[in-house]
Amino acid sequence: MRPDHQEFASGVKLAAIAAVSAVLTATVVIGAGRTLMPQAEAIAAERPALTPVALR
Repeated sequence: MRPDHQEFASGVKLAAIAAVSAVLTATVVIGAGRTLMPQAEAIAAERPALTPVALR
């Protein structure tokens, strides 16, 4: 390859590595968030009942 094509190929390679890294990082972060955060059903079940209050 000519030197300018070699530089372009290196840039494409780095861009591909960055894209794969971004996807893997997002997958790990989303998976950890879903594991650590309570589920919607659990949040709804833990919601306390409202207490009626009379205003004067």
